Amino acid sequence: GLKETEDVIPIKETTYEAFEKLMLFSYHKDIDWSGVTVPEMYDVVNLAERYILSELMDEMTKQMENVQLANNDDLLNIAHTATEFNYLFPGVSSALLLSCAKFLQKTIPPSAQLQFAIDQSGTGKEATVLQLLSLAKDLPDVDCYDGQVVVGIDKFTVGLKLRVNQSCSACWGVNGGVFAGKVYTVKSVNKNNNRVDVRGCGDHIVFENIPTFCYGCI
Repeated sequence: GLKETEDVIPIKETTYEAFEKLMLFSYHKDIDWSGVTVPEMYDVVNLAERYILSELMDEMTKQMENVQLANNDDLLNIAHTATEFNYLFPGVSSALLLSCAKFLQKTIPPSAQLQFAIDQSGTGKEATVLQLLSLAKDLPDVDCYDGQVVVGIDKFTVGLKLRVNQSCSACWGVNGGVFAGKVYTVKSVNKNNNRVDVRGCGDHIVFENIPTFCYGCI
């Protein structure tokens, strides 16, 4: 009998995972995007661009708009990735940068944004930070942070205005004690031991499982 042959079409310059997601999307299968990194998403974007798949490109733009950021390190790394791909995939990258700018606006009050930018000096991401600040400046105003508890050491930046959390009576006394009503400025941040200097000494950011500070918009 005749020997059966099978044509194999090589797909170059991509990854198995990216091509798998392209196929799943093409056959209208559900795709689990959780755990997919931004560089891996750009692999899919590359395929969507190469094969002119507008619906897949729209889906990737949507995914970039909903990328979850955990902290300032995430913010900078992901935004920097977006700027590196901007010349190849401007639409998707613009959506990702805007998402990063919204995260910056929500997590770093204007009073601390200048110091945040200064802190990035020498990291190679200075241009990325300036672009984020420019985008954030043009975003609609968000509600003031005043009175909201500050959770996580990454939220503390030099220059940030704080008030004591009056709910943490074990640290400050009943209703904030003598510290209530005062506005403090973060002078330094020690991420190694989760302390910040606001009164000339290292204050805990959590005491007995309760955040010790709130944002102090002025």
